[in-house]
Amino acid sequence: MLDYFRSKSIILEIILSSLAKPSWKNLVAFIAISVCFSVFLHNWSALLSEKAKLNTYVKNISHRVTQSTFQMKTGIFLANQIAAPICSHEDINELRTILSNYHYISDLGRITEDNQILCSAMWGKLLEPKSLPEKSIRSSSFEKSWPFISGLFSSNQIREIFSTGNAFVVASPATYLDIVRYSSKTGSVLYTKETKQIYRIFDDITIQQAQNLIHSPTPKLPLLTTPNSVLTVTNCPKSYDFCVSAIDSKIGIYDMGLWDWIKMLFIGSAIGIILSFLVTFYIANRRTLIYRLKYAIKMNAIYSLYQPKIHLKTGKIVGVEALARWDDNELGKVSPDLFINAAESHNIITELTKNLIIKNLKQIAPFLKNDTLFSLSINLTVKDLSDQDFLTFIDNEVKRNGINSEQIIFEVTERSAAQNNVLKNATKNFLRKGYKISLDDFGTGFSNLSWLTTFEPNEIKIDKMFVQSIGTQTVSQIALNGIFQLVGSLNVNLVFEGIESVKEVNYILQFSPDAIGQGWLYSKAVDIATLDELIKSQPYMQSSFLKDKR
Repeated sequence: MLDYFRSKSIILEIILSSLAKPSWKNLVAFIAISVCFSVFLHNWSALLSEKAKLNTYVKNISHRVTQSTFQMKTGIFLANQIAAPICSHEDINELRTILSNYHYISDLGRITEDNQILCSAMWGKLLEPKSLPEKSIRSSSFEKSWPFISGLFSSNQIREIFSTGNAFVVASPATYLDIVRYSSKTGSVLYTKETKQIYRIFDDITIQQAQNLIHSPTPKLPLLTTPNSVLTVTNCPKSYDFCVSAIDSKIGIYDMGLWDWIKMLFIGSAIGIILSFLVTFYIANRRTLIYRLKYAIKMNAIYSLYQPKIHLKTGKIVGVEALARWDDNELGKVSPDLFINAAESHNIITELTKNLIIKNLKQIAPFLKNDTLFSLSINLTVKDLSDQDFLTFIDNEVKRNGINSEQIIFEVTERSAAQNNVLKNATKNFLRKGYKISLDDFGTGFSNLSWLTTFEPNEIKIDKMFVQSIGTQTVSQIALNGIFQLVGSLNVNLVFEGIESVKEVNYILQFSPDAIGQGWLYSKAVDIATLDELIKSQPYMQSSFLKDKR
């Protein structure tokens, strides 16, 4: 069991060691940014939650005020309909009957025009009238109201009194007892809509705070809170002339407990660590071959150089082979074998090939039109060769550039076997259009004798491993001699790759006088400007060229 866990830990260690890891500087930066963002989000979430609760708190008070106002107005209306003499025994009994039906009213009685209370349902007929202040508040619901009356019937009691006609009501102190505020740091104020006269203050705010709350504009929800930031909500019901405003004096992150801060910082740190690894992985992935290759194809950054094809006997340049090249900002010069294989394995070789063909035909078209025997060789996979849509694409591009299809040679470079009947049908389609087929790397891999009958090629390219074996008396040279004998009777052109010495040229010409060669003895792959100079000067046709190379 111990060995099992040890082996698993080694595997995990290998996996972790292969992952791209952020630097400490980047890790700290991401954590700091994520923590700040976490604080901001938690703060904003807390503000939204607090505002929703404050809205509920204010609406509950407003709803209760409307209920209380309705009961007080109804109580006064019914009291003013009593026909019995004011403050008579019958009148007080009627008042008590009315009072019993409305639990938001604590008392109901009679009042004179000069604000003298004569009797009430609770206290009966007073021995001496009690005077209310001369100054009162007038509203659409009541003729007169006194919001802060203390010690009228009992000491140390503050009541709100409302009157219309000769009747008055006292608001019950229990009216708002069941309205629960969500925090001890909140408070609210009830006041008239037009005159801003305060009727009642709820919970933990002072008169001065209430005045400030009424007369100050409602601040917007702050994006960033400070210790002095507050949250306010106001509700003014329609058809009533009162408003309720509430204030929360400690909001957002300044109202969070220790556990909330720990959770907030932990989440921010965790997200920062994850993001730093993801970004590092993304950046590292951007530098990988396949990512850069896809980007290069999209940006049309892969280009072609052209290696001259030389008629060995005369030294004339009779054609060129287009060779893909890629210079990447991150990876530098990338080997064609590397990125071509990658393009094939990731199924993007067709897109790459089309991009290059468009460039090749446009650049080489002038040479092809100037010399009808000049040819352009383009590497093609069996997959593209078998695609009818690809053949249509080729036709369109050849016609667009005004090129003779017989001057285009497609070299088949598929590195895996394919069904012979598929290849046979595919090559016939190309041959029927006038294009020529070249069997590349003959003698290696899957390019074997059976492909000669399958492809019916116009050209066979002999791999450089056979050319470089000349004069070595090795198996490769023996195989080369066999190739000469095999293809000597076939009506195909022979192209020899990798020629680097005059000795190789002379040996090839002994067995194949019309052979065509490519190699560094003559020229590496060159850009279009250099190719133009070579074709104009034809330096390899000079008799001194091979002599100087001996």
